[in-house]
Amino acid sequence: MSDIRLLGPEKLPLCQRLESDREWSTDEAKWRLMFETGEVYAVDAADGDGLAGCVVVTRYGDSLADVGMMLVATRYGRQGLGTRLMEHALEAAGDRVVELTATRFGRPVYERLGFRPTGNLTITMGPMEGAAVSSRVRVATPGDHTAILDLDAEVTGADRSKTLTALLATAERTIVTDGGFAVAWNAGPHRVIGPVVAPSEEAARELILAAAHGADRHVRIDLLDAYPGLRPWLTGLGPTEGPAALPTMVYGAHQHPGDRRRYVAPILISMG
Repeated sequence: MSDIRLLGPEKLPLCQRLESDREWSTDEAKWRLMFETGEVYAVDAADGDGLAGCVVVTRYGDSLADVGMMLVATRYGRQGLGTRLMEHALEAAGDRVVELTATRFGRPVYERLGFRPTGNLTITMGPMEGAAVSSRVRVATPGDHTAILDLDAEVTGADRSKTLTALLATAERTIVTDGGFAVAWNAGPHRVIGPVVAPSEEAARELILAAAHGADRHVRIDLLDAYPGLRPWLTGLGPTEGPAALPTMVYGAHQHPGDRRRYVAPILISMG
């Protein structure tokens, strides 16, 4: 098997082809964000046909890194490549706390490497009815940019300004309230709502509704454990939950840094 190498964005189609082999489908807009602000590592297939595997590492300042999109082609499964890619990802992360969201196939690999479960993430998507704007929230202006970055750093315990700045530049809308914000951006068939930070469940509902307002496509929001009441509330508006909750995991610490009690939804499953 060839060496692990860093890919450039021109290799995005190879990553999507590898995804297809594993029956995953990530929109090009999400992949472009990962290439722009993270590092996409891969191993070329020994048979010369595309990639054997890949993994994405996104480093946030000196304290945190997220790992995602750990994929191994079906024909190279059970040969230790997943473990090799994850070990490389941990090496790239250095001394940072590392977090990820696991699939049922990946979780045993992560646990063997020392990751520990910390909670759950629920994928929720579909048409959303009743989206409206409360008087307690408003559309963000450029003057809110610094406050959004500062609040995100407080809640996640890391400087994610590079990624958030790139996301805010292309977002459909960003909603703010006192002590919270929600970013809404379009990726293929979905309006993705994330990240979302909220000081209360009521504020989270208002932010989500305003972020979804006017969407010309289905909504997707990946809910963390901050406010469990959001799950039944959101599905009551039309979106449906994925088949199973996915475990969130952390390496190098007992828990995620920051104040995750207010962290409602990530940027992406693969980017935290």
